[in-house]
Amino acid sequence: MSALKQPVLVLNKGWTPVGMVSVQRAIVMVFSDYSDGTPKAKIIEPESYAAMSWSDWSKLKPRVDDAVIRAANVVFRCPEVIMLTRYDKFPEAKTHFSRRTLYKRDHYTCQYCGCHPGTESLTIDHVVPRSRGGETTWTNTVLACVECNAKKANRTPQEAGMTLRVVPQKPKIHLFKWDRMKPVKSFEAFISTAYWEAPLRD
Repeated sequence: MSALKQPVLVLNKGWTPVGMVSVQRAIVMVFSDYSDGTPKAKIIEPESYAAMSWSDWSKLKPRVDDAVIRAANVVFRCPEVIMLTRYDKFPEAKTHFSRRTLYKRDHYTCQYCGCHPGTESLTIDHVVPRSRGGETTWTNTVLACVECNAKKANRTPQEAGMTLRVVPQKPKIHLFKWDRMKPVKSFEAFISTAYWEAPLRD
């Protein structure tokens, strides 16, 4: 991966993570100013938590394992975290309903027999069958292995004499918040792990 395309964590002015951008985009943001000359973003040095301008940041000597930007005869350390100087909003607390997030919620496990057959042998089962009005929602879908899905067929678990291991519920946002881009180790001081996925609907 090109150094300019590596992920950079973006914090609001209250130090809350609000997203990720590429190194290239982060540098553009750091060089952008408001009409009164205030920079729109500053680079955060993860170890000292110092908020730095590009002028200050460019004076730091890259460490052995740092990703770098090479320009002519100069080498710059890639920023990993930036902070927006005036933005104080928070990211929308929304967990998209997708195949990936459903598999993650159910820990890649059949919710009837508890086996872990692998993604190719897991299906999405509607607790109340769609043919009987069941909806494709967090609370009406679970993972089921091929065998359990066939056994349940077009019935409710009760009618099939089967028991769900856990009542399906909508997961909390923190389970999935930042996992679309592989986090840099320095992000750990600011976030846990995760991101977003496309909606899963009928």
